[in-house]
Amino acid sequence: MTFYDFIIDFVNDDTPLGQLAHFINRDKHFPKHATSYHEIYAYFKMNYTYNGVMTSAKRALSLYHNNLDVN
Repeated sequence: MTFYDFIIDFVNDDTPLGQLAHFINRDKHFPKHATSYHEIYAYFKMNYTYNGVMTSAKRALSLYHNNLDVN
């Protein structure tokens, strides 16, 4: 599962992860096929400078990798 596939499930949630999913869903350049923590984090760091979004991105990446470890 890609990070995009993971996070897009939150797009209708009224939570910080839902807000992040909304931003990603509208981002035409988001690396939708990425699975690497470092690649995704680097993209966030270069394109999402708002602190609240970065906090949500770090949390989402953590959840994503924990989910991958379980599955």
